[in-house]
Formats: sequence, structure tokens, C-alpha cells
Amino acid sequence: MDDNGPPSTAETSDSPDRCATCGTSLDPGSWHPTVGYTDSDGTYRIVRFCSDACHHEWRTSREETGDP
Repeated sequence: MDDNGPPSTAETSDSPDRCATCGTSLDPGSWHPTVGYTDSDGTYRIVRFCSDACHHEWRTSREETGDP
């Protein structure tokens, strides 16, 4: 599997298969930090991360830009 693709977000109940920060492929059978949020268009999105460090980086970048 290619780890260089874009991060994924899911608009359905399907779990994303790539880290939202670095794009690393995620094992669907393993636990990963996961966040659900509503974007500026009102669409509920689910993002997953390969590690707590990537989750922290994503959260920090959203706080810096003022995204909820």
C-alpha cells in the first residue's frame, strides 16, 4: 500500500484509511486516535491519525487557524 497519498476524511460512517496529518496508511483493525468535527460547510467529517503526535499536530494547526 502506498503511504504517500493524501490524508483521507470520511463523510460517511466509514473509517478513513490514512492519517489526516502525514498520510500514513492505517490498519483498519487497530485503534487509532480519531476525531469527528463539522467543517465550515456543515459536513460532519471523521479524521484518524497514526499516532498521538500526529493528532496533536493536527489539533494545534487547527487552533492556530481558528478552526473549531
